[in-house]
Amino acid sequence: MVCLRTTQAASFLQGGLISAHNLSTETSLLVNSIAPVAQSNNAYLGTTGGVCNQISGGPVNTTSQLKDSCALGIGDSLDFLVNDGLQSQDSFGKWINNFITEPLGSVGDSVLELSSANDSFTFPEQIFSITEVSPGWAYSTEKTKILVTGVFHQAYQHLAKSTLFCVCGDLCTPAEIVQVGVYRCLLSQHSPGLVNLYMSLDGHKPISQVLGFEYCTPLSHDPIFPTEDESRQEEFQLQMRLAYLLFSTSKSLDILLGNKVSPNILKGVKKFAQKTTNMSDCWKYLMKSFEENRVSSTQAKDSLLEIALKNRLRDWLSERIIEGGKTNEHDTQGQGVLHLCAILGYTWAMYLYSWSGLSLDFRDKHGWTALHWAAFYGREKMVAVLLSAGAKPNLVTDPSTQNPNGYTAADLASLKGYEGLAAYLSEEALVAHFNDMAVAGNASGSLQTSRTEATNLENLNEDELYLKESLAAYRTAADAASRIQTAFRVHSLKLQTKAIESSHPEDETRNIVAAMKIQHAFRNYEIKKKMTAAARIQYSFLTWKMRKDFLNMRRQAIKIQAVFRGFQVRRQYHKILWSVGVLEKAILRWRFKRKGLRGLQINTAEEVAQRSQESDTEEGFFRDGRKQAEERVVKAVVRVQTLFRSKKAQQEYRRMKLAHDMAKLEYENLRGLPSDMDACRL
Repeated sequence: MVCLRTTQAASFLQGGLISAHNLSTETSLLVNSIAPVAQSNNAYLGTTGGVCNQISGGPVNTTSQLKDSCALGIGDSLDFLVNDGLQSQDSFGKWINNFITEPLGSVGDSVLELSSANDSFTFPEQIFSITEVSPGWAYSTEKTKILVTGVFHQAYQHLAKSTLFCVCGDLCTPAEIVQVGVYRCLLSQHSPGLVNLYMSLDGHKPISQVLGFEYCTPLSHDPIFPTEDESRQEEFQLQMRLAYLLFSTSKSLDILLGNKVSPNILKGVKKFAQKTTNMSDCWKYLMKSFEENRVSSTQAKDSLLEIALKNRLRDWLSERIIEGGKTNEHDTQGQGVLHLCAILGYTWAMYLYSWSGLSLDFRDKHGWTALHWAAFYGREKMVAVLLSAGAKPNLVTDPSTQNPNGYTAADLASLKGYEGLAAYLSEEALVAHFNDMAVAGNASGSLQTSRTEATNLENLNEDELYLKESLAAYRTAADAASRIQTAFRVHSLKLQTKAIESSHPEDETRNIVAAMKIQHAFRNYEIKKKMTAAARIQYSFLTWKMRKDFLNMRRQAIKIQAVFRGFQVRRQYHKILWSVGVLEKAILRWRFKRKGLRGLQINTAEEVAQRSQESDTEEGFFRDGRKQAEERVVKAVVRVQTLFRSKKAQQEYRRMKLAHDMAKLEYENLRGLPSDMDACRL
């Protein structure tokens, strides 16, 4: 009867409601649930694997074999589970006996009891209580270290030093023990959202309460884009500012033309419209290039934006021409349309401004012109176009606390490290300054500029060519600076002469003016004489021995001169003291019955200085302006001298020179739309 029951049970396990494979799975789950506990007590259940193999691999033949196999694998482990409050061996043995002796109809119920028995082998409640998780959130794009603090229940204190795992969402990481009850875990990157976090012994089943942990999206101001895209971002921001300024300050041409407009303004608008009629060709060229796959979609988008901005700028300039050339619009940061175009490097905008007749020297709220911004960003081609279109390179920005004297375009280029560009702008500023003084009648003569000479350049190598251009630039800058300083001195002489003529008689005035002219000529002669003498002295005393002898001889001569002068002063002092004593006692006090020299009031040094300041013919404003101008002239010459110290500056200077020459030729030969406008050339 027992054999029949066993055979029926085996056949039922193979083909009935539950298979032997499922039974082995249930048993393996039972083993896995108790294995960590057994390992923590250093008791390894070596026969458990044998039970799994016998149940899953071999057929179930007899009742004794099934009993022996089950008792062999589970007997020792059940003793351990009894000590920990789990189910005892009797319950499992009774289930086996019932499984063998019960009829076939009760096998399904027995299988359900087996699954419930497996559940009872897991921990019936949490054995670890989490008290704190710090931090309670992390960025989804970064690896984050967290600290998990908690305590084991009293019955499971022996697991305090066991290896635990922190399960966060679908990620499982080992927990490093910092101290008893404190674990450190390194969480990897995860998609944003709220996930579950708990501690586990095997990385799957929780032994603690399940908490919520949030992965947050990084903030918008974090550097999400790579470094190489920062320039593209900045360029796009400038384009948005330019577009906003063009479209937000627009006015209808019909409304403007509806008002009374002078014939000269209408003539200027028509002339500007005729020069910009070819701008429609840019649209055709762009569409044709894109259809023929000669440009990428990215290039086409950039060109499309530039063409749209160009057409809007044309209408915007037409509106300003009708209004009489008023261009006082600024954005929130103080820049105007012209300055934003210069920063972006839109050379076509400078041509449009030049055709409209508006000034290229329009300043922003800080006193910066388009040339200042182009020099600040190192836009060599933009600087060349602005200079060829008539922008002044010698203008100064508004004074600030950092620099009370203001900045020139060359100063800004030098601050940003563009030494070659700064040298070229310094040379142009000196030449422009001298030309302005010559037009105003304050300077005479002409500069012998040798920058454009291109003779015998074929036989020169690169270094010789750079040296030749540097020498030519320095000669031009030094000549212009010398003539400017001479003009300053002549102007000061004229002011002094005019003041003397208005405050002295005619004869005395002639004598004073003649003396001043002689002094002026003598100073120039003395300067040349001193320079010649200095050159000879430097040539004569190059060696150390000769200079040492010269210094000793000069020291002896100075001592002799000091002794002789002291002797003369003392001898004259005694004579003067005796004469003054006679004058005071005999004449002032005895003859005129007056106070002596001791009663005279002597003017203090401050009063003398104040009177001399009041009698000064030059105004304070002119003195300060002249001083600043002289300082700028000296700085400009020094910047040109940097060409001799840096090959990189020489290369930048040559590039700038060639770009300026090309821009001048294009501007002079321009008929209609420029051929190299960036919006049409892709």
